[in-house]
Amino acid sequence: MEITLRIDGKDKTFVNSFVPFEMRRKALELDKYVTQKNADPIKLFDKQAAFIVEVFGNQFTVEEFKAGFNAIGAQDALYDLIGVNVLGQTPRDVLEEQERRLGKMLEQQQEAQENKQK
Repeated sequence: MEITLRIDGKDKTFVNSFVPFEMRRKALELDKYVTQKNADPIKLFDKQAAFIVEVFGNQFTVEEFKAGFNAIGAQDALYDLIGVNVLGQTPRDVLEEQERRLGKMLEQQQEAQENKQK
């Protein structure tokens, strides 16, 4: 797993090839917080930042993460880092393909239904 941050005006890539199983529990707690009805987005931001720093073994600081993580595409990147890499959730490209196939199946069912009614 890797992340690129802009630190001192330069992109720096950090790699972590081992995530302690304990981080899965912390990721589950974070996921549970996200799904709460009144989850505070500012607290969520801080929790995500702290989690990412910890999961990368403190190779960078929370401040470096907050200042150097690209907000463009951040949701997708966070999903990949936390959801896919730590929690084992389905990668986005697989989800998109499943959604495309489901849409195609629904179209075919609708066409079949319309042909049946004719």
